[in-house]
Parts: sequence; C-alpha cells; structure tokens
Amino acid sequence: MIGSYPDRVRTLRKPSTTFPADACDCAIHIYGPPGSSRLADNRKYDPIDANLDAMLELHRWLGVDRAVLVQASIYGTDHSVVLAALRRMPERLRAVAVVDETVSDAELAELEAAGFVSARFNILSMLGNAWDEDTFVRRVTRVARRGWSISLHATVAELKARWSLIERIDAPVIIDHMAYFDGTQGIDPADLAFMRRVMASDTCWLKVSRMDVVSRQGTPYDDTVDYVRALIDLAPERTVWATDWPHVLYDRPTPDDAGLVELFERFVPDAKLRRRILVDAPTELFGFTSPAARP
Repeated sequence: MIGSYPDRVRTLRKPSTTFPADACDCAIHIYGPPGSSRLADNRKYDPIDANLDAMLELHRWLGVDRAVLVQASIYGTDHSVVLAALRRMPERLRAVAVVDETVSDAELAELEAAGFVSARFNILSMLGNAWDEDTFVRRVTRVARRGWSISLHATVAELKARWSLIERIDAPVIIDHMAYFDGTQGIDPADLAFMRRVMASDTCWLKVSRMDVVSRQGTPYDDTVDYVRALIDLAPERTVWATDWPHVLYDRPTPDDAGLVELFERFVPDAKLRRRILVDAPTELFGFTSPAARP
C-alpha cells in the first residue's frame, strides 16, 4: 500500500526559542498538485498536502528565513515542483537534486542555474535501494565535477561498509540525518569513533535532523540530547540543522516542528554556536548570499 501512515501533527505555534535572522532549515520537502510532476513507479508514498505556501507558513511560525529543498523521492528525477519554487524565491531557497543517467548535462545546467547545489544519493537499504558501486561512482563523479556537494542518505553501518570509497569523493559530503546514529540506549564507542573519523575530514558535514525517528521515548525526545551533543561536538563548524518537514514515512505521529526548534536549543545551548549552525554554515555550504554582503 502506498502512503499509509498515521495522522500528521500540524501544530502551528511559536517556539519558545528565537532563531537568528537568516536561519536555514536545511532539509525540507514540498509537493505539488496532481499533474505538476511525474510520479515514480517505485514510490513509497503518494504526494501529500505540503506545498511551498504551507512550508512558508510553517517557517513564519518557527522563525526560519531560508530553506534547502530536497527533491522528494516520489518524483524521481522530475524536478518540476522544486524548480518552480526556486524560481519564485531565488534568494531564499536552494535545492538538492536526484541525478541518474536519464538527467542530461543540459538539465543539470538548468537545475544549477535555478539554485540546485547538491545531489542526494540514497544508500539506505531500508528503502529498497540496490547498491551498485560503479553506478554510484559514475553519478557522484559527474555531480562533483560541477562543484556540487554530495548528500548521502545511509545508516552508520552502511557508511562504514563503504567508507573507503566515500572518503575519496572530491566534493563536500553531507551526512544526512546524522546517519541515523542511535545513542538512545547509550553511545556505542565504536560508532562514535567511526563518526569521529568521518568528521575529521574537513570536507564532511553533519546534518542534525530526524533524531525523532530514532527516539524510543518520543516527544520531547529527551533520550536524544546526549548523543546528538556528542555528534555536534565532533565538528560544530561543519554542522547544519533541519526539520525534515513534512515527516513522511512515519510509523508514529509526526513531530511538532516547534518542539524540534526547542529541542535544537537543548542540543546547542550556546547562542553563538547556534548562529554558526543555523546561519553561517548553511550560507557557506549551500551558497546563499552572505547577510553581510546584502545591500
């Protein structure tokens, strides 16, 4: 069955935490009306009611000014929905593409001109992705030559199994969703040591998001605080944050995004570091105009 999951939480409230100006949500998905984009035959769910205007409404409540749109897997390589959003708000948005051999060089150039700056590669086997090393290398090399970053969707175990290959990528590498690191029942020293090795590379970036999926306790996700702090401490200058709204493919009620903003303050109590993670790091990684450079 496609698109079977519990009711989504849609609590629009102002969080108790105030984000700095130009704060960025570095992973968010949007969907268009029926017929706005080609649907992938192997999709895991159908489009939901979460368009650009709904995202903007959410961000007004949260105090978020910028966003990185990640191409939804249900659309495959048809980027029409995200392209329309980028053209509507070019200063406020950047995007992450899905690229395979069907995407021509001319299409890549069009995506780049519109504001795509990264490509996402799903290694995550739980989504039914088959692994082929030659295909992975070919696609990553093609994107890296454009100066784009590489977003990797994988677990810690999957990163470990392929790290000798991944560490040779000649481009910034973003570890999506903290590689689903699970420290809710105590931090595994071997997993933490591996993540320390990953983040020792000055080309690797950590995306703090989706910890709510790993939590065994549920909201307010107290069991995630210690291990997420430990991961951020590995390379706080190369860390970004995201809601991952609208939280599809959940087997539980989806999180209140205002609660995720408040949780981030618990991860990063220092206001100066929060600004680095929310403003400066995304500006550098995703190519936004620097606040200081704007007229």
